[in-house]
Amino acid sequence: MAEEKTAGAGDGQPSTCILPEWEHNGLVKWKGIQNQKKSLDAQVVLLQPPIRVIPVIFLPGVMGTNLMSDGSSKREQPIWRGDSEVGVYFKWAGQDGNRRRKLLSPDTTKVDNRGDINQNIYSPFSDDGNLFPTRRERGWGGVLSFSYGKFLSVFQGALLDDWQRDMVNYAARVGGKGGILSQLVGARLSEDKATKIADESVMTQQELDHFRNFLFPLHVYGYNWLQDNKTSAEGLVDYIEEVIDLYTHQHCHGMAFPAGQEKVIIVTHSMGGLVARYASQISGAQDKILGIVHGVIPDIGSPAAYRRMKVGAKQEGMAGAVLGNTAQELMPVLARAPAPLQLLPSAKYLGGAPWLTVEGGNEDGTDIKLPKRRDPFSEIYLNETLWCRLYEADIIDKDAAEIKRNWNAYSDLISKAVQRFIEKLDNKYHPNTYAFYGHKIGSDGTLSWNRITQVYLKKTGDNDLKLPNNYREVPLPPHGAQVYRLGSSNTPGDGTVPVESLNAIRQSRSIKSVLATNVDHQGAYNVNSLNDIPNKPALKFTLRAIVKMVQEVPVP
Repeated sequence: MAEEKTAGAGDGQPSTCILPEWEHNGLVKWKGIQNQKKSLDAQVVLLQPPIRVIPVIFLPGVMGTNLMSDGSSKREQPIWRGDSEVGVYFKWAGQDGNRRRKLLSPDTTKVDNRGDINQNIYSPFSDDGNLFPTRRERGWGGVLSFSYGKFLSVFQGALLDDWQRDMVNYAARVGGKGGILSQLVGARLSEDKATKIADESVMTQQELDHFRNFLFPLHVYGYNWLQDNKTSAEGLVDYIEEVIDLYTHQHCHGMAFPAGQEKVIIVTHSMGGLVARYASQISGAQDKILGIVHGVIPDIGSPAAYRRMKVGAKQEGMAGAVLGNTAQELMPVLARAPAPLQLLPSAKYLGGAPWLTVEGGNEDGTDIKLPKRRDPFSEIYLNETLWCRLYEADIIDKDAAEIKRNWNAYSDLISKAVQRFIEKLDNKYHPNTYAFYGHKIGSDGTLSWNRITQVYLKKTGDNDLKLPNNYREVPLPPHGAQVYRLGSSNTPGDGTVPVESLNAIRQSRSIKSVLATNVDHQGAYNVNSLNDIPNKPALKFTLRAIVKMVQEVPVP
């Protein structure tokens, strides 16, 4: 509601400050103007908010979007819904490979925007309707609430906090402290000499003042993380156009965008960064994007994608049970889902050097090191014979004809969707890109199948050994066997993406700034409140990057 504050204007004249309100279509109005006697020479101050809009679109990571059945066979049913972590766990823990493959299919699922939305408001004026379209209309219900709900609310609050707090303080005739972004003025984010940002540009007061001239409605683009990221990127191009049209012709009656600046800002998490890069640099959206902030992007892939496919994710605790503890649970799903496979290391990973080792795997007892010829696709991903190959077409199917169909479908997927996507995206970034990544948590920089026993005589019968999911019994003719365990290099990273995956993005001329910081991959954007932002270098970097981006947008 409008708030009136009456005080002396300095010369004895009564002065009333009236805060703005917004109608459902975003138009500003002021209530509470009252007639006064002419002899009082009264003054009314209508506090003017920003009216120019620069939308921000957030893209979640793999498995971060709610999915439902597409309704082709029956009514739409929730398939992957992240309203609570416990709920997801009980739905998926223990589901076998056949059930997972049936439900988690890119051909029978679509985005579900009906998920829970965090209702906390972290700014003096609500963003949920009127000022902006409702949070659900802006796509917030499409992502896992337990992963992103709090972050979205806090992030939206931070984008609005400074001008709103200044306005409320002025109306109340109190000094008050500035908004959350004012704490970033003059502040450096580098943590130590080893991680110092090259030529770090701090935020100035002048830049923050310019930022306060704009509104930043936060939208979310949820996408089907099972389907080809190329398809999701093409959908993002359409969504950008929809958002621009919304603020050009509908909300605010077409007064929202600065003339000639009908653009959006994109913020991404993990695989969402690949979708955004493809949309921008290959699908033609670059001129509609003011800039992009990438958080923990798997720039040229990660061996973690191989590990999960090959042995499951049991080592990742509760998250692993949700993803699939074993290869039998997870491999059948991933083998038909192009997007997660597009996270595999590209031919550029480690400069083409081997990242997968099999100890003593050659006939002469020397180690197998792959890829040998800088071609992980033919040597690992499309290898049909080597036991450490990526895909086992018989993992849950035993019929010979079905196994052959599985392999043909998988091979076609790798060749036509996965490899093409990875190669087309190589070294392509929006010219106004900022990125942060983790550099202190052990990650899968390289992987190694290590021998843990001597050769032993293999017994007859099925299921001779009960091995943990990351162990593999390999037959040795005529009657022997060898046990291997898949181990990780635990090189620095964010727990999923190693720093090796960021070499290309750190060297690109398109990158304005990069921050190495101590973040966990899944929780890269975790934050509890506005007051918690000063404790989160990644959030401070993201907000500062947005302030920097808008400096090129003129104020009318």
